[in-house]
Amino acid sequence: MDRKQTISRRKFLKISSCSLAILPAAVIVTDRTNAQIKAKKEAVNYQDTPNNGKKCVDCQLFQPPNACIVVEGEISPEGWCSLFVLKQGDATSD
Repeated sequence: MDRKQTISRRKFLKISSCSLAILPAAVIVTDRTNAQIKAKKEAVNYQDTPNNGKKCVDCQLFQPPNACIVVEGEISPEGWCSLFVLKQGDATSD
């Protein structure tokens, strides 16, 4: 038994127009959920000097030359904060 399902042009246009109307809202929601909020330096005890040999340049979150994925503002490669995560493969120990 061969059953073809047909859709009228009117129904197709109605569905298409509804979809197009929703598209801008979906883009706005996606942009807001992808926005990243960074922590303030004070909140993570950031300092411009190493802490027990741990420094930003050895952290997985550090972005050369002077930024961090999770902390706002300029970050010193020689700095440290409480969110320090040792890069995989580094020989530095806790």
